Amino acid sequence: MVSVWQGFFLILGVGVIVLAIAALADRRTRRRTEGLLSNAPPDDTADDQELVTTPSYVTATELLRQSEASPVDASTNALLRGAPTLALTLASPDLNTHDDRSLATDPRVLVCDDDVLTFRELLPIWGATPGQALTVAAPAFDPAVIDDMAANTRGGIRVVQPLVGDADARATLADLTLATSVTRADRQAGGVPVTALGHARLISADGKLTTIVV
Repeated sequence: MVSVWQGFFLILGVGVIVLAIAALADRRTRRRTEGLLSNAPPDDTADDQELVTTPSYVTATELLRQSEASPVDASTNALLRGAPTLALTLASPDLNTHDDRSLATDPRVLVCDDDVLTFRELLPIWGATPGQALTVAAPAFDPAVIDDMAANTRGGIRVVQPLVGDADARATLADLTLATSVTRADRQAGGVPVTALGHARLISADGKLTTIVV
């Protein structure tokens, strides 16, 4: 019986020693590997991959600023020469499509009695005139609305031209384009008929004035 127990403890002791040696070797190997990694030169390939895969975010207005402005051709300048001008200004230079101005060809015209605060209130009109340039005149626009208009203009969906001016200038635009002024309540309710929209052959707008060819 004693010899059996002696054999058992002998085997157990040998096993513990083997495990201890294996653990020590593993620790040394791990430390050696960590030391090599810490002393290794930076991996340029990894940096390149990180540069490629790291996403960058550019706003619609930044994209519009970065895009090259198209020059206004001679025939367009000839149309604008001598055409009526209004005291309406482009709401933001981020909406420029040509040089220092926004040009809308064959646009539908929406004249608003009050501020445009959300893009949602324009959606019924948006859907009723797919792809056609849209000129919107109002006392003011919420910055988020301007960003949405810039995104659509820059994305090539359609030219959107927000104009800011007083009641007299907006009334003149309505008279020239045969538009009917609408309220925000009507826009929110989706109650603006297509017949309330005006039309022009060409509208040019910048930070100083608007020129309209009817």
